[in-house]
Amino acid sequence: MKKIIVLGGAGFMGSEIVYQLVQRSDAKIIIADANLSKLQQIGQTKHEARKIALNELKERVDTLAIDVEDFDSLVHLIKNADLVVSAIGPFYKYASKVTKASIAAGVNFIDINDDYDATKEVLSLNEEAKKVGVTAVIGCGGSPGMTNILAKYGADKMEKVDDIRIFWAESGIDPTGPAAVNHWFHITSGDVPMFIEGNWVNVKALSGPEVVEFSPPLGKIEVRYTGHPEPVTLPLYIKGVKNVTIKGALFPTRMMELYKILTEVGFTSLDNFTVAEKLSVPLRELTTRIVRALGHFNPAYFKAMSEEASKIYKDSPGTTRVEVTGERDGEKVHYVYECTIDSVTLGTAIPAAIGALMILDGKAKGTGVLAPEGAFDSGLFISLATKDVRVHETETRKRAI
Repeated sequence: MKKIIVLGGAGFMGSEIVYQLVQRSDAKIIIADANLSKLQQIGQTKHEARKIALNELKERVDTLAIDVEDFDSLVHLIKNADLVVSAIGPFYKYASKVTKASIAAGVNFIDINDDYDATKEVLSLNEEAKKVGVTAVIGCGGSPGMTNILAKYGADKMEKVDDIRIFWAESGIDPTGPAAVNHWFHITSGDVPMFIEGNWVNVKALSGPEVVEFSPPLGKIEVRYTGHPEPVTLPLYIKGVKNVTIKGALFPTRMMELYKILTEVGFTSLDNFTVAEKLSVPLRELTTRIVRALGHFNPAYFKAMSEEASKIYKDSPGTTRVEVTGERDGEKVHYVYECTIDSVTLGTAIPAAIGALMILDGKAKGTGVLAPEGAFDSGLFISLATKDVRVHETETRKRAI
């Protein structure tokens, strides 16, 4: 029986990845997490289907407390596995540590790293991974992940690729953990990388407002530059592409405005903030905790916001839109892919589970540190994902001038 270790497997994203792996494979799953209380709650989820699956198959699911900061014990744990899946965030803090541990243990690896700076750092471990024959796939969730795969799928249909534009819109009401809030602050602070006119350049986060029309029920939403890994990795695998950009937004509008203000006034800083004598924490961590608790301070306001989101967007948790423009057979070709999901958590966990099992089945393209678009056959990946993820393709062609 193959053994998969899911690091951070008791968290919001990690526990859904565990469920998807249990449903899709006969592998032994080890849930490794630092949160002992959450580990004890595994199998006690309120979601009946997940409770039944985890309890009925408990002989295939085990739990283990870990300390990611203890490198030697992490390597020792990983050595006993056939594959490691990491959902431990924030990735700008932990992605490199976990990847290094997997390489040291000589075990294949996949994560849902969605931080652009962590992606750059982990890509620098490529040669180390190759030397020991490890396949380490980074950023295999919804965005990055499905967005990369869809961009590569469209690009492979073209002789020349000019532009890849990625847009996302996500409900700020969709229940996720503190890591999601921390991540939002990270990708909207300071300068973020884009690939423009053949070069990587930094642009101010939340600049470049643009109204994008998503498929119903979302409709028109204003999006802005956000820091994600797609502009970092896609130019590595799609040669000759001129521009790769990503813009996103939270809805409803009031939620987006709240996050934007907190970012602009500096509440997302990583500098330590003195709360009381002998007690200081990074300001971003404190802000994350406050945001997570706002519903308790003013429940009426947040209930109204939730109802607004539900009324306007009809409970849609969000969508991603990938536009690929280029040339084929003397014509300008424009592909649009819209990917919709039933929840942000599912949209991340399903691609992660698919990627994990493709690696386990020997369907990854090589060794080293790879982004999804470099690790997997995009057509095969999409065929596996569309059993659970809705993808709509639109093609427009016109004679090139």
